[in-house]
Amino acid sequence: MQLPAIILSALFAGIGAIAVILPDTFIEVCRSLNTPTGLLVAAAVFILFGAALLVAASGSRAPNPLRLFGALILIAGLATPRYAVALSQSLFVTMSADGGALLRVFGTLAIAFGCVFVWALSPRQHMPRRQ
Repeated sequence: MQLPAIILSALFAGIGAIAVILPDTFIEVCRSLNTPTGLLVAAAVFILFGAALLVAASGSRAPNPLRLFGALILIAGLATPRYAVALSQSLFVTMSADGGALLRVFGTLAIAFGCVFVWALSPRQHMPRRQ
């Protein structure tokens, strides 16, 4: 289960990079996907990502932080269909204010977390013992 978690983590970092580089385009794409079906797909991706982190955490370099973030992402995915419809409109207004500055901050955090997840999920390299 390491590979799907690594792929989803890299995808998370890539989406963050798009948010940093092209915030206006990112907002427009998100608005076009802001439909009941789009929110269900987003919820499914969150649930899949959270579950992948939870399952892959045991064989990772940082199991406890990955379990924590996996659980948080899983809970967010489960809450998405219930709360995202009302929250999304105000979120779009907030994120597009000031030329997308806040969106760039969150995009940068997504890049950082995605890269840390990829590092934590990568195979451990065993160092030879010094004598």
